Amino acid sequence: MKIKNFHKISKYIELPLLKIKEIELILKLYHGSLFLIGGVVRSLILGKKNSSPPDLVTDLPIELVVRIFKKKRIKFSSVGIEYGSIVIYDGQDKFDLTSMRKDVETFGRKARVKFSPNLLEDSKRRDFTINSIYCDTRGNLKDPQNGLKDLNRKQPIVKFIGNAEKRIQEDFLRILRFIRFSIYYSKKFYIKDFRICEKFKNKILTLSFERRINELKKIIILSNFESSFVQKKISKFLELSLDCKFSFSGFIKLCRLEREIDNVSFERRIKYLIRKRKTKKFNFFNHLNKNIQQRISNKINNKNFSQKNILYLLCFTDEELVIDHIIYAYVEKKIKKVEFSKLYKEIKSFKKKKFPITGADLIRVGFKEGKKIGNVLADTKKWWISNNFKPLKNQCIKFALQFLPTRSRR
Repeated sequence: MKIKNFHKISKYIELPLLKIKEIELILKLYHGSLFLIGGVVRSLILGKKNSSPPDLVTDLPIELVVRIFKKKRIKFSSVGIEYGSIVIYDGQDKFDLTSMRKDVETFGRKARVKFSPNLLEDSKRRDFTINSIYCDTRGNLKDPQNGLKDLNRKQPIVKFIGNAEKRIQEDFLRILRFIRFSIYYSKKFYIKDFRICEKFKNKILTLSFERRINELKKIIILSNFESSFVQKKISKFLELSLDCKFSFSGFIKLCRLEREIDNVSFERRIKYLIRKRKTKKFNFFNHLNKNIQQRISNKINNKNFSQKNILYLLCFTDEELVIDHIIYAYVEKKIKKVEFSKLYKEIKSFKKKKFPITGADLIRVGFKEGKKIGNVLADTKKWWISNNFKPLKNQCIKFALQFLPTRSRR
């Protein structure tokens, strides 16, 4: 089996094929073979771009590969070497390279493995049939688990390799991976394996929040997730991932608008789905970086959607937070589509300007330090914004002076 127009497709999906061939050439000097595996192979078969770095596999033991690369002065990281894997760095490109292996003994997520140059044995370790298609640097395919058949269906299906229960028990994250791959390639689920995922769904709670969130980020931004059928089918899995209830009312409307303006956001979607929860404390919050925490927890309560007010908000608030605000307003029918479009255009073209005066400027003209200066600055800034940020420093000071008691003026 061979991929037609392999080099043309490689160029289209921006696969750094020449660099991979250079790695292959070095391994060939030691009688080694090199294959592409995983998402990049599916991208080549389907002709779809893939943002993930290419995964490579070789039939040489990783210890030998390390010695070869050191000798040839190839940059790599040995993080993961205990699992037979290294990361190669070549300019802006990086590649995960793994030695073929077979399981000697499995116990939960961890397994005792040993090197095996046998491609069939290596394929048995992989999770899904569509994830075990090997491709060499000329486009020739090896498909020991019949993944091509599952991938090339009119509605592709995702199936576990071997015993699904056993594969899930090896790593419960595979439940979420099964859902993600199924949604990415199709709106349908392979019912036999989906039922087994349902059987073990509560085991998601045994996974770290970091691993759950990493999968969830990829799932809820998929276009096929924007379907009431899919949402209903997998909502329990996603709620378990964050240990939190979701509200899907109006969510499809939000998703459609995001696609229309080409601004799809994991943070915005999560924030919307948990918006009806009264508590501000969520167990998963501590496992997000501070910027994402603030994005999800901060809410704009201002109900004035005039252009001047939105511009005012932009002077004090992050742009994406204001965009969230007007998107939610449209979804909740607080503003019409025409209003939203005008506001969104204003937000995207808005450039923050530095307010021309400070508290020190007010003190120089007679104001005393304290709360009053803050209030005067705020009122003056509102006036400055309402005048399209045009007033200069002396004009702003002149406006502020009306709040200074007459006897205090100099």
